[in-house]
Amino acid sequence: MNKGKIKEFFLCTRPHSFPAAIAPVLFGTTYGLLYSDDVSYLKFSLFLIACLLIQAATNLFNEYFDYKHGLDKIDSEGISGSIVKGKLSAKEVMNGAILLYMLSLIIGIILTLMTSYYIFLVGIICMLTGYFYTGGKYPIAYSPFGEIVSGLFMGTIIITLAFYFQMGYVNIDIILVSLPIFLMIAAILLANNIRDLENDKESGRRTYAILVGRDNAIKTLAASFVLVYLLNIIFSVTKYGSISYLLVLVTVPLAIKIIKGFKANNNNKTMAPYMLLTAKLTIFIGFIMSLANIINIILK
Repeated sequence: MNKGKIKEFFLCTRPHSFPAAIAPVLFGTTYGLLYSDDVSYLKFSLFLIACLLIQAATNLFNEYFDYKHGLDKIDSEGISGSIVKGKLSAKEVMNGAILLYMLSLIIGIILTLMTSYYIFLVGIICMLTGYFYTGGKYPIAYSPFGEIVSGLFMGTIIITLAFYFQMGYVNIDIILVSLPIFLMIAAILLANNIRDLENDKESGRRTYAILVGRDNAIKTLAASFVLVYLLNIIFSVTKYGSISYLLVLVTVPLAIKIIKGFKANNNNKTMAPYMLLTAKLTIFIGFIMSLANIINIILK
């Protein structure tokens, strides 16, 4: 594979989405440090690499299956366009996804040997979910459950695993504090589906945005943002967090801008910037909550 192909392959993995995989790992790890000063940088690094590989592979699967289902066009928003523009073949994209999955599987086996065999089982479930997100006869992303599944696996499960790798156990606290990131990861897909609502409807998808309609989907997005901020306020005055969690409130103007943007635009091209801003908001909140944990550790 020449340099041009390698560059195109990298772009096809949608590297701009990688911070959304980094933030949950960082948050789960830093939350674990509130319980113990002992941190395993090796487990953290291995798990982070595995998550990035699975994220990249899932993006490749998305590119492949959306192309196969005839959803991607040269002017489609939110895709790399590597296949439809003829820069990579569909087979190359699929083989790349499988290769990345194999690499993540090797790392998963190493983490399993370092911890518990349950990790291998959870890892396999995560990998299958990544594949069936757009693959298979009934793709998850084409159903009303895409937001919940993405929030669960990319939010709560990644955060819980990151915590487990540091502590060796899981408690109700880590599950509860994962909810804001769960909601924000789900919000990324919801924003994407609001943007693509008309195209998805024509292709036969049955996403949540299609079922409830554009206006109600935007209201759901707004409600998700409000709940994220309310949860952080609650965490700031309870044992689950610290006053530093209030730092997420600095992102409120961005959240308002996103909702206003979706309300004021109904064209997928003019809505695209607000979908990207939703992803950025998710990353900001994830990193700010991680920072809040670090501040809490320092002040302990």
